Amino acid sequence: MTRMLRVVVLCVLGLGLAACGKLQEELAASQNPFPKSSPLHAPVDRVTRKLIHEPTYMARMKGLEPGKAREMGATLSMNGLGRLELPMLERRALLVGQLLEKLPEAQCGEIAKAVTPAQVSRTTDRMLETLATLPQGAIDEWFDIAYAATLAELQQRPKTQVTEAQVNASATALVELLPNDAERERIGRVMSNLPGATDADACWAVRTMYTTLPELPEPQRGHFAWASTQQ
Repeated sequence: MTRMLRVVVLCVLGLGLAACGKLQEELAASQNPFPKSSPLHAPVDRVTRKLIHEPTYMARMKGLEPGKAREMGATLSMNGLGRLELPMLERRALLVGQLLEKLPEAQCGEIAKAVTPAQVSRTTDRMLETLATLPQGAIDEWFDIAYAATLAELQQRPKTQVTEAQVNASATALVELLPNDAERERIGRVMSNLPGATDADACWAVRTMYTTLPELPEPQRGHFAWASTQQ
């Protein structure tokens, strides 16, 4: 049994408290890529310190290098979004909209068109860089939602049930909120071939959707927010 695994077992059993505390400090530090000067450091540290008390989280992280551990954490969070309640996903969608508005058009368009794991990884880094420019309250909320999603995935909570018909209805309602036929035709054209769209068109389309989202009535607003988290 490795030293880390032995100490993890002691932590779970409530024994070896000194070693347990030291391990928790090491794990929290190793999974926080942000310097203490970054506004992202404190919320990441806070969330990580809560997660390392979860045996299932520790089991997933066992034996992983810091970089791989961070990738695992991001995967757990993304996979768990579909298990969250709709109001929380609506809050996340509002934060995504704020991030898209602050990003340069080229980066915004790249995020809109990201499909492969490598593309998503690159755009995630850019989103986090932009997240650091938002008010601290928004940053804290972002990581609180990420923590809730990670916990939901670890606990395998039931997935939030939203049907294809409900998603289609929410998309139709959103398009109908656009101010004129020209914009409705443009967003349809762009979304029908998003990978082939220019960065300018792709960015305009996603910004338009997230800007319009708060105007949707319930339950369409929640259904659209849920759909925005599905890969």
